[in-house]
This record gives sequence, structure tokens and C-alpha cells, in this order.
Amino acid sequence: MATKEEPRRKLALVIGIGKYDCCEELQNPENDANDMSSALESIDFNVTKKLHLRRAEMQHVLIDFENSIEQDDMVLFYFAGHGIQWEVCIKVSPLKVIPNFYERFICGTFRIKII
Repeated sequence: MATKEEPRRKLALVIGIGKYDCCEELQNPENDANDMSSALESIDFNVTKKLHLRRAEMQHVLIDFENSIEQDDMVLFYFAGHGIQWEVCIKVSPLKVIPNFYERFICGTFRIKII
């Protein structure tokens, strides 16, 4: 828990995927992820950057990232790549991290509620 003497941790997970089996390779996601990582690091975020992950790899990265989050952390998730919507409802939540973030994101039922 952050105190007046100890600032909040700033964590970011940045994912860029431009290589897909099912469609043409995207040119910009890797550059976008690199640029976003640099910008976040310049404002003191601890950035975890991953590129060209497959589904199973992404699941592990999201699990590890979620497990690293502590109470009062400031957390940012950035994704560059193809997006497909499937039963998705996203709302902003500055106050609470939903359990099983990775499972809901990967399975397509990712939901954040305003608390």
C-alpha cells in the first residue's frame, strides 16, 4: 500500500502483435508498442513489453502481470494489433482490478465495471 512517503507503483503491460497465421502481417504494432513503452518509461512506469505472442503465451504473460499487481498500484494495459469483439463490454475502472483479468480478456468476456 502506498503511503505519503512511498509513491504508488506504476505498472504497464504493453503488447504488440503484428504476425498472425490467419491474415496479412501488420507493420505498425511492434513500432506502436515500442513507442508506447518508451513514453511510459519516460514517466516512470515499470513496463512489461511483449511482442508477437501466441494465445498461450499471452495467457501466461497476463497471469504473471495480474499476479504482480498490488493494492494501490497504478496499472495500464496497452494492446496494438488486430482486435476482434466477441461479447465484450468495457467500462473504465480506476478503483478495482477484476479477478481473472487474463481469462476474461483471452476468452472474450473481459468486463470492467465502474465501482
